[in-house]
Amino acid sequence: MAKINLGNFIIKKRKKLNLSSRQLALACDVTPPYMSDIEKNKRIPSFDLLTRLTKELKLEEQEIYQLFDLAVDDNKGKVSYDIAEYIMSNDELRQCIRFVIKNKDDVIWKKLLNEINQEGQL
Repeated sequence: MAKINLGNFIIKKRKKLNLSSRQLALACDVTPPYMSDIEKNKRIPSFDLLTRLTKELKLEEQEIYQLFDLAVDDNKGKVSYDIAEYIMSNDELRQCIRFVIKNKDDVIWKKLLNEINQEGQL
């Protein structure tokens, strides 16, 4: 089974809604050739365009996360736009991440995730 990529994901979701690539492009306020390049994995959409795609493709929460992750999947070393956007808007979170990186201490994250899991929030 072939690995799903961003272009295939978008094509699958728009076909499910019976949308042409052109219709999706116009709804997202981009040119049809630009959307075609995204679907062929020749371009990576901006955060704003990914956000418009989530609305036009009527994506569920997990599908939104998948879309953002696929947008950077082939660009190793990059972070999904939605995560980067949130991190950059939160000074305390950036400080925490840098502390963990500096101290190479993943135990902090594991404890936090365990607490969240115990509360049933994750």
